[in-house]
Amino acid sequence: MLPNFPKQVTESNSPVNRTVKVDDQLYNYIINHSVNEPAVLKGLRRETAQYHMARMALSPEVGQFLGLLITMQAPKRVLEIGVFTGYSTISMGLKLSKDAQLLALDKKQMWLDIANKYIDQAGLSSQVETRCCDAKTTMLQLQEEQPGTFDFIFIDADKANLLSYYNMGKALLRQGGCMVIDNTLWWGNVADESFDDKDTRIVRALNDRVHQDPEVTASLLPIGDGLTIIHKS
Repeated sequence: MLPNFPKQVTESNSPVNRTVKVDDQLYNYIINHSVNEPAVLKGLRRETAQYHMARMALSPEVGQFLGLLITMQAPKRVLEIGVFTGYSTISMGLKLSKDAQLLALDKKQMWLDIANKYIDQAGLSSQVETRCCDAKTTMLQLQEEQPGTFDFIFIDADKANLLSYYNMGKALLRQGGCMVIDNTLWWGNVADESFDDKDTRIVRALNDRVHQDPEVTASLLPIGDGLTIIHKS
């Protein structure tokens, strides 16, 4: 039996939507046939689930994809903006080469305390530094002292400063480096004009900014809550 392909659109220049709709059944298939989650990340996910903000945590398939990008890029200097309880931090850290370093910034020490416990369990304490700070202030300092020295940057933080994180992150990224930004589909709200809240408008503005930026090549992927992969030319 042939797959149930979507119907062709009427406008000849419009692309055909070939993206598979991921319901719970298909999502579980993806997890069961793609994700190989280390025990330390399973434990972290169980502990994070106890908190009312657990929905902020990275999903397993996105964490594994981040780790795959680290494996392929082999970065020596990695910067993470927004740690929460550390799922993304450890997903990347486990794939770092032995001579690589990851600096992870978050503004809440209570989340970093959880992250640090699991970073230690993963044997990553010598390679991963977490810092409780205002990310914009720290990024500005890094930009003044070490511009263009990071190979890989992951942004998963507050939306109010998202455009600043992108602009400063680009200044910190070396030519040929990679930046990844999470939540760029924002629960699908970016495409729904009935949503006009501040955060949705900011994510839309970021997506426009990246799409129109002549200094980068980017792709917005429908994985998790939307993941944008950016290559600095």
